[in-house]
Amino acid sequence: MENQNADIIKKYFKNSLNFIIFDLILDFSLYFLSISLVSSNLIKTILYIILISSSIFLISILYYDYISFKKKFNIIRKSCKGEIFYNKKKNVLICGNNNLRICASLDYNRVYLNIIENYIKKAEDTNDFYCTRFEDGRIEKKEGLKVFQGKFRLIDNNEIILCSGKSIIINKIDKIEIENALNMLLSI
Repeated sequence: MENQNADIIKKYFKNSLNFIIFDLILDFSLYFLSISLVSSNLIKTILYIILISSSIFLISILYYDYISFKKKFNIIRKSCKGEIFYNKKKNVLICGNNNLRICASLDYNRVYLNIIENYIKKAEDTNDFYCTRFEDGRIEKKEGLKVFQGKFRLIDNNEIILCSGKSIIINKIDKIEIENALNMLLSI
């Protein structure tokens, strides 16, 4: 399982590396194009500064994104202690452990904790949610958190399933908040 976790992180890093390689190819193309087409040294210098600055900026953003991904990945891995999947289409991390599913939306920094009580069937992706979509049930407030009980769709690896059970949404990928919400969810 550790090997699979390392593969997910490597795959995410390779995606970032592809952006950097594409940017460098584009920058070198523009550099050689400017050498042959631009005669003014001032304009060439400005273009070089812009190309170098944009590359440094892109590398900085992708490095920060990669470090953020690793941090969030480790938080989800430690909270779930199950098999982790990365769904590139929705940009979410999904961890499954028996009837527990944790889904972390990397775009919105939101975590969905789901306890599956009954698996109903495979469902189609309506493309209007990124982790869990509440279908039929009720929401109650407990200990400052909204707890949904009823039917919901969720991403399970690379498929969508319809289940019934309980779900909590946390607005931050934070280890302590996830643990507290998990303890509350399991005690209901």
